[in-house]
Amino acid sequence: MKFSFSTTVVTLDDDGNRRWDLDGYLEEARVAEELGFEMAYKGERRGHGPHSGRHGVVNNAQLIAMYGLANTQRLGFSTGVVLLPLYHPVQVIQDARMIHSFYPGRYRLVVGAGYQKDDFDVFGVDLSERVKRMRVGLEAINAYREGRSYEFEADGPWSGTVPPPDPAMTHGFPEVWVGGWSEAGVKLAALGDGWETGPIRSMSHIKHLADIYREECAKLGKKPRIALLREACIADTDDEAKQILGPAILDYHRIYYQRGNAYSPKWEPWLDQVSSADELTLDHILPNRVLYGSPATWRERLEEWQELIQPEEIIVRLRYFHGPGLDVALDAMRLISAEVMPAFSKGVS
Repeated sequence: MKFSFSTTVVTLDDDGNRRWDLDGYLEEARVAEELGFEMAYKGERRGHGPHSGRHGVVNNAQLIAMYGLANTQRLGFSTGVVLLPLYHPVQVIQDARMIHSFYPGRYRLVVGAGYQKDDFDVFGVDLSERVKRMRVGLEAINAYREGRSYEFEADGPWSGTVPPPDPAMTHGFPEVWVGGWSEAGVKLAALGDGWETGPIRSMSHIKHLADIYREECAKLGKKPRIALLREACIADTDDEAKQILGPAILDYHRIYYQRGNAYSPKWEPWLDQVSSADELTLDHILPNRVLYGSPATWRERLEEWQELIQPEEIIVRLRYFHGPGLDVALDAMRLISAEVMPAFSKGVS
């Protein structure tokens, strides 16, 4: 199993305002590269309204990935995700192919349908159109990858034609994965090269979605490939990890709760007892969802999840713009490399 990480390019200044932290982004990437991590992931947010929460907003995930690629030697970089319904597929295709031609074998394009109204409002796109746009966008990208032109339907979200690749351009195209955390999303993921899970769903819910994803891949004659994304913290003891991550993870999940659609009574029996975000506790959030604890606990948990989900890659989110910060993330990476990765190195290609 390969180990990757999800990062941030934003931090807080002394007055509590968000600011770019590209130096920290590169330092985390360079340390990860030295320690044997596979890939760095960074997604995007387009909206700035009341539903956006307090995420570190990045408006173009492909640009951030290219910046990381230009300042490292071997580490892979991935979008996580590009909000495909908001872009004309030709733009996504051209940008991804250009990055791949500059850094062949080190870039992965991950696309997703999105779920926040604010992201769509700034483009004047109705949120209800996201699944249709997502499917059309993936069909256009796949046609291009197969060397075919793709003509948009007259009543569709875009017009024109996606031309086939120029035969003189021999660099090919990067892998295209799909991020999703709904049943519709994982069915769309089968159209790509793999599925990135997202961090919010519990493992029992992820198992349910993985079964649907595998069924859809079987229908299409495709090999299922899963990258399991988890919010995470590692320390010498379980209690220490809980204390480090607790405030940040609870803060994030209260934002998830306010946005809606993050939890379901079917998978979270406690949900009926919670009537507001303020009532969420770590006892609700941590079990069966967050990867935290000592190295021994990590190894035990990852073995369970490996058997349950069969991911080829684990993506850990160790750093948040409002804490835990860079120093904690770097120490965690070193501990993961020394105490966890060796136990899962067999069979890694």
